[in-house]
Amino acid sequence: MRLTSGVRTAALAAAVSLGVLGQMCLAAPAGAVTSSVNELKNGRLHVIGHSVPGRFVTATSTTSVAGGRVDLNGAFEIRADGFTAPDCKLTLSDSGATPTATVTLTGCTPSVIPVPTTPAPPTGSCVITPEPPVALAAGTSTASFFETTGCNTTFNSGATPTPVQWKVVAGSIPTGMTGPVSQGLTAGGIMGTPSIPGTYRFTLQVTDQLGATDQENFTVDVS
Repeated sequence: MRLTSGVRTAALAAAVSLGVLGQMCLAAPAGAVTSSVNELKNGRLHVIGHSVPGRFVTATSTTSVAGGRVDLNGAFEIRADGFTAPDCKLTLSDSGATPTATVTLTGCTPSVIPVPTTPAPPTGSCVITPEPPVALAAGTSTASFFETTGCNTTFNSGATPTPVQWKVVAGSIPTGMTGPVSQGLTAGGIMGTPSIPGTYRFTLQVTDQLGATDQENFTVDVS
């Protein structure tokens, strides 16, 4: 897993505006995003809070994204169905430079699957490259990339090759980060601003165009 600090892809920037360390770790200054209701029940997200009038607030878990516009009084409300948050944490950020807020969702049942001691072996030639643990600084925008070898990206893809597909099958990526998303044809990455210190272990699975899969465990230390 290769670490690149200060990287933000165009796709992520369009979906999530990330700030610095949230109010769970530092006292939030005036103008920061705040919330009074943070609820997730049966896949239904409900968030009520305040930020700078006119801005767009994004609510991001490690697996889902939703958002809402701040009204002229500085209030916003976000509702979304089918929302998931395996660690029951949510990061709130707006379209300006105000700090983010990381909150715990009420009504949420943690659904993180334990990381296996030995991940499932490859079913074909598509293999994830193992990497040592990575250290990240809380409050710093960053991206970490995962590489593969032997993966097919052209079978049944027509004239345009199709990237391998990634997903988290166990554990949890750092709170404040999202992904994994494709990087090029054979790599993947998680990105964002890790907001809660701790050791995060997770298992990634990759699938290529032939249906071959592989799994690998990764560790990220946030401090």
